[in-house]
Amino acid sequence: MNYFTSNTSNLKRDIVKFCYIMTKKCRIADSNLVLDIVYGILSSQDIKLSNISRSLYENVKLDNTIERLAIRLKDIKDIEIIKQNFRSYIRRMIPEKNIIAIFDDSDIVKVYGKKFEDLDVVIDGSDPKKTLKPGYHVCNACIISKKEKQPIEVYSKIYSTISKEFVSTNSYTKESIEEVIKIVGTNFTGIFDRGYDDAKIFRFLNNKKIKFVIRLKGNRSLLFKGKKKNVKEVASKRKGKYVMTLFRKGKKDQPIYVSYTRANMLNKDKEEFTLVFAYGLGEEPLMLITNIIVNDGNDAIKIVRMYIDRWKIEEIHRSEKTIYHYEDMRVRSLIQLNNLNFLFMLTMSFICLQIEQMDTKLLSITILIESKSLNDDLTVRISQYARGIKAILSHSQCGIRNFRKKTIQNTETLKIEEEIKRDYEQLSFFD
Repeated sequence: MNYFTSNTSNLKRDIVKFCYIMTKKCRIADSNLVLDIVYGILSSQDIKLSNISRSLYENVKLDNTIERLAIRLKDIKDIEIIKQNFRSYIRRMIPEKNIIAIFDDSDIVKVYGKKFEDLDVVIDGSDPKKTLKPGYHVCNACIISKKEKQPIEVYSKIYSTISKEFVSTNSYTKESIEEVIKIVGTNFTGIFDRGYDDAKIFRFLNNKKIKFVIRLKGNRSLLFKGKKKNVKEVASKRKGKYVMTLFRKGKKDQPIYVSYTRANMLNKDKEEFTLVFAYGLGEEPLMLITNIIVNDGNDAIKIVRMYIDRWKIEEIHRSEKTIYHYEDMRVRSLIQLNNLNFLFMLTMSFICLQIEQMDTKLLSITILIESKSLNDDLTVRISQYARGIKAILSHSQCGIRNFRKKTIQNTETLKIEEEIKRDYEQLSFFD
């Protein structure tokens, strides 16, 4: 690809404009930190402060840059303003109707960590044996974008069960749901894995009138026609009345058999929900509970397809851990970890913006070409665009701070906002 300087300058300009939106009305120190971290992660394709600092090309000792970033991560004064700007920004990238929010728990493994604050013990999800290792728990939530159906993270919290501030895992789950509500209201469907199989979560979502689809554990018991039964036993006695086809690239179309029934909770209120069973996805049937009205087999099949789309958040976790070395964060306190994690979430949303523009903006097309991907038919393109962005920024021999001065300080703010609005209008983000 020719015109490296032009592509690099255009990409830097987009990064500066994005960070300008995120830090509008913030202190200069916080604005500089956000720009440095977001650019450093994109340029170095790493989340370690050492590699982020190297990509900034500052005329000071590397240790001084690392120390500056670490100190600033301890206390971001205007982080609430940044979060509010982020919410407003995300609203432009998601659909007005049929909003899907996916919730999931992940982990950060720190096998050799000794001095991290409140280092916990977690089940390593990457290990087939699911062994216990030192690390932290992570609660995540993402929303599927309007145009390219990309998962955009809107909530990510690192926590430890041995921390003094820890209350319960459900408190972080509810916090993630509340964060989605702040962005889209209650007009969304929440997709949850079996780790969220909890009557308190069912009741919390139902009371807020939020539609949900949750995978059940095999030990869950409910009332079927007034009789207490185990859901796994009920599922095993059914064969699946309705047939759906699962299309997977490079594999034979797989028939999935689906059935549904009604059941009540065992508590005093005996709330009624719909159970959907899917056979053929594994050795055991897939068991889902939902408060969405299911009138026929087509409705039941839609519920199963909604849950299958949940794999998109797993693709985010894979990209974060393999492309950006997410588990290799080396700041010690939980505050620093969460602030760096939040800025990393902003970085991932910038990548999603570029993907959303892939059919309308030349730079986004260039990023895709520069990724040199062997597979051009991916559903989730985060890894692709991460490689393309790094390839373009690798031609830069200077950091981003001087570029920021040229882009913002020497240009009227109104003009920048007009450019940003024009970019969004091209994507129909504005009504």
